[in-house]
Formats: sequence, C-alpha cells, structure tokens
Amino acid sequence: MTAAILITICPIATFAASGATAAPPRISTPAKPTLAPTSGFAPDNRTLFAPIVYLAPPGPARASRAIAILNRQLDFQRKISFHPKLAPALQDVVDLLPPRQSTMIRAAALYSKPAIPWRDEPDGTHQICVAGRPIDAGYLYTLSPDWRSPEQPSRFSGVFGLKPGPDSTPTNISSVTAALAGELMIDTYGIGAIVDASADALREVHGDLRPPWDSSPGAFNHHDRAALDKFHRQMPHLAAKFDHYFKFNNLLDEFNSPAGPIVLLNVDAEVRQDALRKYPLLYDFYRKVVPAVTAKSVILDSHGNFWMREAFDHGHIRLTMMIQGGLLTPFNDAMQPAGAGIALNEIARGRYRTLASVQVTSLAMNFGLSNVGFATDYRRDLGSVTFVNRMDAVPQLIAPPGVHQMMDLIAGDFLRGLATGNGGMNVNLSSRLLPNGTYDFSGGVTAQLNYSPTLELLARIGDAIAKKHNDQVRAEERAFGEELFDAFVADYNDARPAIVTLDLDKDNQQEKSK
Repeated sequence: MTAAILITICPIATFAASGATAAPPRISTPAKPTLAPTSGFAPDNRTLFAPIVYLAPPGPARASRAIAILNRQLDFQRKISFHPKLAPALQDVVDLLPPRQSTMIRAAALYSKPAIPWRDEPDGTHQICVAGRPIDAGYLYTLSPDWRSPEQPSRFSGVFGLKPGPDSTPTNISSVTAALAGELMIDTYGIGAIVDASADALREVHGDLRPPWDSSPGAFNHHDRAALDKFHRQMPHLAAKFDHYFKFNNLLDEFNSPAGPIVLLNVDAEVRQDALRKYPLLYDFYRKVVPAVTAKSVILDSHGNFWMREAFDHGHIRLTMMIQGGLLTPFNDAMQPAGAGIALNEIARGRYRTLASVQVTSLAMNFGLSNVGFATDYRRDLGSVTFVNRMDAVPQLIAPPGVHQMMDLIAGDFLRGLATGNGGMNVNLSSRLLPNGTYDFSGGVTAQLNYSPTLELLARIGDAIAKKHNDQVRAEERAFGEELFDAFVADYNDARPAIVTLDLDKDNQQEKSK
C-alpha cells in the first residue's frame, strides 16, 4: 500500500502550485454547522476493497472484471516478489559482483574486471543482460546473450551496463556512465489504473469523522479506534498480522474546519521486535538497525508545502499525509492545510520534488547523507504514464567535525559527479498500453560514477557490514512479506462477494435514473 501511495501521490504538486490555491483553512472546531461528516469520504458500509474496481477499464461488469485481473496479478506478484530464483550461470556472475550496497561506488573498477563475462558493445560499453520468466511457483532469472524486449506476458528483460567516461583511457577508467534498466510485460493493468485505484482508496482513510475533534496531532483516541475497528471488521486476517507485528502509537487525527472534516494520516508505529523471533536472522539484523539508523524523506511542491512525509526514526515508522473531502491535500510545517485538495486521477501532468536523508550512528558518531534531492516530471495520457526523475542537488555528507573535511575529500568528487555528471542521476519509470492489450512497464537508472580508490577501500570495509544483510536475511524478509501478503489475499477472497455487488449497485442506480 505504501508503494502505491509513493507512486501515485506525487504528480499533483506542480498542478496545485500552478493554479490558484485556496487559503489554508484553520484547524479548529467551528461554532457553525459544517458539511456532512462523510462529505467526500467513503461510507463505512462500503468494502475496503472497492477501489480495485478501477483496475479494470470502464464498462459492464467492471467489478467482476477487476476481480479476474487482480487474481492474475496476485498470482504473478507472489512469484516475482517472494520466490525469485537465479540460474547457476547468473548466480556465478552475482558472486563476482560486490554487495548491492557498494556496486555504485565500485562500478568504475568493475569495468576492467576480466572475470565478469561482460558482453562488449561497439562503443566500449560492458553489459550483463538478464531474462526472467515464471517457473512453477517461482520466478527464474537467467543470463541472456543480448537485450530483447519481452514478447509475452509475465516476461522480464534487464541489463546492467558500464560505459567509460570521455576522460577515460583503456588503461585508466576514471569514470563510467552506469545504466541499470528493466522491462516487464504484464496482462493486468498499468500505472494509470494504480493511480485511479489509489485516488479512490484515499476516500477510505478516515476514522469516525465526528466530534470531539482533535485539537493537535498525535493523540490516540476515538478517531484512531474507529479506523482500526473498520480495518479489523473488513480485513481481519491482515489486521491480526498487524496487531502481532506492529504497535500503533497513533494512526490518524481528525479536525474540523469551515471547509469540512480534515483527516491527517499521521502514523507512528513500531515493530514488535519479539514477534520477529520466528525469523531469527531478520530479528538479529533488525534489532541492530533500530538504534543505529535514521532515515527521512518528503515530497514537496514548489511552495515548499508537503504532500507526504515519512521517516524511520530509531524504530519508529512514521508516515504523514492529509486528506480533505477524500482528496489529497498539501500541508505545512504546522500540519495545517496549505491549499486545495487534488483528485489524483484527474492529473495529466505535474512536477514535484523529493528530498531525503539517512544517517547511521556508530561509536557515538553520526555518518550519512543529506540533501538527496530529485525533481520529477509526471505525464499521463490515455494509454501511458511516465515519471522522469533527475537528481537536482549535490548530496551532503553527514560526519563529525574534523572527520567531515576528510570524508569530503574522499567522497566529494564522487557525489558531485553523481549529481551533475551527464546532467545528473536519472531515474525513469513508465507503463504503456500495447496494441495487444497488455502493458509494458519499463524503468531505469543512469548515473556518472567516478573512480575513487580511497572510497572503494571504504566500500570494501562497508561490504563486511553489508554481509550481515545477506541472502539468508533477505530470504526471511521475503517470508515475512509473504506472510502479510497471504493475510491480504485471504481477506480479499472473503471480500469478493461484496466487490461483485458493486456491479449490482451500479445497475440498480442506472435503473432508478431511468
């Protein structure tokens, strides 16, 4: 669900910024009557799975068709997300590469590593090509002799390539342009359908929308309990898993205003670490991460208002968004509305910015990166959706005084090359409807990566730490994810009759209108 939110809430930032925005309503309890409590929000008697209807194109029996589409997607999702397999030849290549956490840092040195079975291109690019396909209950990745776009549903093509920079020579590869790209064909839905479903899902985000209203954010009260009660009623299997693995200190806050109820999705949750003991390697890794890691990210419009804030703060998982009348709404530092809400499904183009930071505490000292910023352009038409993300700032090092200058000498050139080389690091994601009715998803990352022998030495030291997050830990992560996935599927299967009735309700409404 978080992934769907991340993908879909962003396009509205420039749209809101470029138009006239309403003055921010004050969060208070007005003396005069306001709009109906559920204005714009979904009623409590509607199934939480109603938004999946938007996964199918408009037309008769839309809910039934959406069920068939989601059934196929869930079967595919289980294979590709939780049961990936590497063919022996590809596993041999992976074993020759450094841990994923340091691949970017060591990319220039990898270019000249003869043991890697590179595919040589005429322009000097070295490539590794990969193909993927479902196999039994899993998803198999194999080495491929070349890059070919998928020609069948559920097939994947990927490539990792390194091209020497213009200042490099055959004996001195001082920088490379790295590219990591993938393409996937599926027969279910594209990003546009995810946007539409997510826009409708925002209407479900509320408690009881009744006084007494909150006066400040962060208090767990009857609004939170109402939302959790609905979650337990309609998704009992998934709710039970959340109860087992997470403790919610806060879920949402509800305010009133002259414009109607305001819902601040204001999550503060903690993982119940003891509940992870059934996954011993994941448990051991996570309890070491909790006291050491802090990470934050925000999505901003051009006025500096927030569309989303999220953080991992010493074990606290935080997520903040605002919904008014069922529409995503910008908010300011004081967590007050900063403009009119936006219907995500109506946005054809937009621009927004993300800003992130991460730091690790070691030996009572903080190390990390801040000011990791990307500017993103969004486009949507009848058959395609495209995100183009470009790094627009040089990341800043976080280090103790005295150490910071030395670290900047070591890593500064690498970070500046990442942000400014070839126009800056570029990340793309798109989906498009093909003539045969399937969807082609494609994504890729390109960046200039400068060679730094000192930074590479530090990366080797970091690799020893990264090994703690090894294949066995990732296998337990996937098992944990599949446990939650199974609970979701169980609730979805139970909700199918309620989803089908959405077609009947629509038919009845059309008959009454006649």
